[in-house]
Amino acid sequence: MRRNCSQAEDTHKEADLLGVQEPITVEVNMRGMRKLNVRPPLQLYLQQLWGRRHFIVTDARFRAFRTAKSYNLWRFWLIAQPLLDATMYGIIFGFLLKTSRGVENFIGFLIIGVTFFGFLTSLVNGGQSLVQTSKNLIQAFSFPKATLVFSQSLRYLIDNLPALLIAIVFALVAQWHKPISWTVILVIPLTFLVWAFGTGLMFIVARITAFLPDFKVIISVGIRAWFFSSGIFFPLERYAHSPILYKIFSLNPGYIFLTAIRDSVLYATVPSAQTWLTLIAWSLGTFIVGLVFFWMAEERYINVHA
Repeated sequence: MRRNCSQAEDTHKEADLLGVQEPITVEVNMRGMRKLNVRPPLQLYLQQLWGRRHFIVTDARFRAFRTAKSYNLWRFWLIAQPLLDATMYGIIFGFLLKTSRGVENFIGFLIIGVTFFGFLTSLVNGGQSLVQTSKNLIQAFSFPKATLVFSQSLRYLIDNLPALLIAIVFALVAQWHKPISWTVILVIPLTFLVWAFGTGLMFIVARITAFLPDFKVIISVGIRAWFFSSGIFFPLERYAHSPILYKIFSLNPGYIFLTAIRDSVLYATVPSAQTWLTLIAWSLGTFIVGLVFFWMAEERYINVHA
């Protein structure tokens, strides 16, 4: 026994002289520990998002107008850009292609269509590569990744508010001889519904492009097709002679949103109850589906390549 102990001591001394350290086994109690980047239950996920609401608002406000501020005259371009866009489309479609015929206050009709649809498409485009560009943040911290989408969508809402307000003002100025109706205030809830609808699409686009970057090409083509089929340059009633074609176009949520906003601002008309229900269904439905769709891949975003 003593001989064995002596041999063990000699072995330890030898190891110390050679600088070799013997492996040490440490038992760790795993109770109460949890893995990082694991998808939590949806209810807990929503609670975590609510707990980060102040960060979402602060981050969105900090990033707002970042693109515009890269210009020396960024305040001027906030006003001028939507007007220049409307002028360009007005010359091409209103003057050259004569789509303005039969449209009351075509200037207001066009500027509202271009500006509000531009707001919607900016939300969709904002989801492209959002996960990839936030790769460092995702790897460094454990947090609900939907925070990124909410911050981005809120940022685009802030970015577009001046353009939306200017579009409404110029649309009303273009019909200065008509009194302003109280229905203009309906633009506020309608804008919120557009934002909710666009945020739902942003969730969907953010997840798809995170794992299929090439899908951005399809999204770009789809947005252009959506742009020209939403009645931005002419009322879709011109297709009333073809009931099937008119029905297809009139089911387009982009067209329904623009029609409701134009009716409220230009034509002093309250959207019907059916229109409100349709818009609420599109907005909340897309928002909920998009959020759940994004949440289902929560644990996979850390593995996305930048």
